[in-house]
Amino acid sequence: MDRLAGRLKHYDWGSATALSDLRGVEPSGRPEAELWFGSGDGPGSDLPYLVKVLAVDRPLSLQVHPDDARAKAGFAAEEAAGVAMDSSGRVFVDDRAKPELASAVTPFEVLCGLRPVDEALDAATALGLPDGLTAGLAADGPAAWPTLVGEALRGGWSEAVAALVDRCRPGVEGRWADTAELVARLADLHPGDPALLVVPMLCHHRLQPGEAVFVGPGVPHLYLSGLAVEVMPPGDNVLRGGLTAKRVDVLALVEALDPTAGAPPVQRATSDVHRYDVPGDDFGVWRVTDTGIDVEDRIGPDLVLGMAGSTTVGDDLVIRPGEAAVVPEADGPYRLATDGLAYLVTVGAA
Repeated sequence: MDRLAGRLKHYDWGSATALSDLRGVEPSGRPEAELWFGSGDGPGSDLPYLVKVLAVDRPLSLQVHPDDARAKAGFAAEEAAGVAMDSSGRVFVDDRAKPELASAVTPFEVLCGLRPVDEALDAATALGLPDGLTAGLAADGPAAWPTLVGEALRGGWSEAVAALVDRCRPGVEGRWADTAELVARLADLHPGDPALLVVPMLCHHRLQPGEAVFVGPGVPHLYLSGLAVEVMPPGDNVLRGGLTAKRVDVLALVEALDPTAGAPPVQRATSDVHRYDVPGDDFGVWRVTDTGIDVEDRIGPDLVLGMAGSTTVGDDLVIRPGEAAVVPEADGPYRLATDGLAYLVTVGAA
């Protein structure tokens, strides 16, 4: 087994101190957004999953990840067309889907998944969205989501955006107060962005430590603030629709949107050793707090990530917060013990 220090990623939405505080080191002086395990050079670079610690200080973009078929088709088409990987016109950077699980380490604020139709229409009415935008949803139900989202994101609704912000900025009482506050907050960062019209349509969660959401392909989402552990296959296809200075591709996002997916349920850790519900067999994720477990019946390499206290892997490999250990399948069964918080990531559901 090998110790991994992780690869630090600097993006403008990252926290100046959260990841350095986690690791007990001096801040770099730059925004520190992500700590990656399972990508790059050296031990762990060939893992069949990618594990990140996210430190979100400013909201990320409104985005969707494609399913496997769409990722393969999109990547093949751009390769055949000769679109350079570093081109501003490149959309698909690999041929893999990117389902992901995000588990809150601190309170973690997210927008994730489309609201039920009745709830979305209530929000639209309360916040004054135009009937011309939402009429299809009222008539046709979830099947209308791609049309509504596409219409909103393509622009042409500048007066509606301004009216929404004017309605939200003074504050709204009652059920939609948090949504109104969020719209106003995002409008301060991205004035006039048409994606503001989509924000009331999305489920808004403030995940508490140990709570998690699984974001499947086609689910619109936006991470807003906090520290979380994120696990996914080693793909990086992100289709952005707005609320960002990065490239936006509305058509690709709308084509990838799954109108039937709904909103992922919030999962809650209910014991010291908790396995999150992860559909499919890409990876399994366990949250382990202040206890020890014997890890057996393995079908691939494991990664153990320390997030608080001291974690011992095997007989004597001790990892600190912000460090990880890779345990090859050939090492066989082993003991994982922590006096704080650790995550175990496995191949398949385990």
